[in-house]
Amino acid sequence: MTFDESMLMQSASGKRLSSRSGLQFELNANGSIRRIDCGDIVLNLFPGNEVEGGPANLFLRLRDPGGIQAVPLLGPCSPAAFAIDGQGFAAQGEWRGIRFRLSLALADAAPAWFWHVALENATAAPHTVDLVYAQDLALSSYAAIRLNEYYVSQYVDHSPLAHAERGWVLASRQNLALAGKHPWSLIGSLRRGAAFATDALDVFGMAARAGEPPAGIVAGLPAVRRQHEHSMVAIQDAPLVLAAGESAVAGFFGWFEANHPAATDAADLALVDRACALPEARITPRARSGGRATTPTL
Repeated sequence: MTFDESMLMQSASGKRLSSRSGLQFELNANGSIRRIDCGDIVLNLFPGNEVEGGPANLFLRLRDPGGIQAVPLLGPCSPAAFAIDGQGFAAQGEWRGIRFRLSLALADAAPAWFWHVALENATAAPHTVDLVYAQDLALSSYAAIRLNEYYVSQYVDHSPLAHAERGWVLASRQNLALAGKHPWSLIGSLRRGAAFATDALDVFGMAARAGEPPAGIVAGLPAVRRQHEHSMVAIQDAPLVLAAGESAVAGFFGWFEANHPAATDAADLALVDRACALPEARITPRARSGGRATTPTL
């Protein structure tokens, strides 16, 4: 589905972007994700709000010799201006001389979603940047999640899979059956996933509770599978080297299955190709930024 074909509905708690595939995102005014639903299944674990945002986010990282700096692109701490209109969801802004434009596209032919990010180096010096997509996952009913998020989280099984072209992707299966079904998701990079995390502890760390920057975002994701009580998948994209005035495009995909009877295995990598072959996976003019294009560094 293109943005022009998307259906937008106003609700009391935010704006809802949905597609004919049944997938819908409810977004707050600050760009944070309140809910992701498909039918009677809620994909995210914690609903975002207008004050704090939510745990799901995309992070832009600047990799300078003095260290790594990072900024969230969604929520109240984002430097972006957000718009949800007849063409979908978009955000744009500038941070430390890196201009960015972010957009969300929902597929029409399948319950899949795509984050597209256009980046432009507006400074006079080259910079190395990358992106991290972090998504909390429940894959359960709203009633079960609100009763006990940690209980639901403990039943989500995360499996890192290595794709020949897209690098690391993360498959997540809800092992606690709902009406005999096991909801399942797959998240990865539209370029190449270089590292990953499977729990919010490895993304945010303990110090984030005291206001410190997320440990895994600053230091880089560990590429180690952890099954704890804070179900979250995170993909760290391969770095991009942007010369002065150059631009590039990147992004991430998500795929949802209402029922995945068997445990995750290597055969599920075929769904990576199906997701990336959808028309919504292609970068649209709406998601592009200005400047001279550059070839991504993998």
